[in-house]
Amino acid sequence: MKKQPKEYSVPAIDKTVAILNALADRQLSIQDIHTSLNVPKSTAFVILNALEQYSLIQKNPEGKYRLGHGVLRWGIGYMKSMDLVTIARPHLEKLIADTPYTAHLAVSEKDKPVYVDKVEGNGFVRFATNIGQIQPLHMSGVGKAIASGMSDEEIASALTAELEAAPDKLGRAMEKLMEDVRYVRKYGYSIEDEEFEEGIRCIGAPIRDGNGQVFASISITSLNKDLPATKFQQIGEAVKETADRISAELGFMEQQTMPKGELPKHGNGRT
Repeated sequence: MKKQPKEYSVPAIDKTVAILNALADRQLSIQDIHTSLNVPKSTAFVILNALEQYSLIQKNPEGKYRLGHGVLRWGIGYMKSMDLVTIARPHLEKLIADTPYTAHLAVSEKDKPVYVDKVEGNGFVRFATNIGQIQPLHMSGVGKAIASGMSDEEIASALTAELEAAPDKLGRAMEKLMEDVRYVRKYGYSIEDEEFEEGIRCIGAPIRDGNGQVFASISITSLNKDLPATKFQQIGEAVKETADRISAELGFMEQQTMPKGELPKHGNGRT
């Protein structure tokens, strides 16, 4: 008779995984973990302290724990195993075909958008962007799109860290980013109008995973002469539809319809 392989169990790891799985669903205090998972408070404290050191969890002001940005590295690794780039590439090629635009695909890592792919159109100008390049959350099309899937608290924390060297700019930057985020949540696409670099405009849109969470985004980058403000709605809807198709291939089924009608007016073309 063939022997069944022996199952090994490491209690501390079992408890750690149980805590992480529970935090994936809701925020919990040490008392909550003790009650719902039957983990001794002293053990829970030691595990939570270790996880917090690796940014796998974080504690809010009320003393409850939630998943931290450290788990994004695992999520990004999983998405890479699904080959996000391969899925998105044909959609990006179609989006910028016969245009002077450049398309970018970005993933969120530690609340910052990072380029993982780039597709160039037939324009004469080639933009100096590279795979692996980090973009600002508040001044990029891909960043604003990703921020639309974050909570207000997460946005505030991320932007505070991003502008740590320029705290005097934080107030206005936060106000502007929240305005942009509300726009993305309403219309499905973001607009970056020469905020990061003079003469350059970008329009982005969020990508969702099978659970509906925003974890990546796409954008088109253009010289302002090739993307006048009068085309923001037309191009924005095309970018949004492309992002929606990518999301659908990743398992996101719930397609939401953005309201139609007159869009807010842009001062100098800005959101």
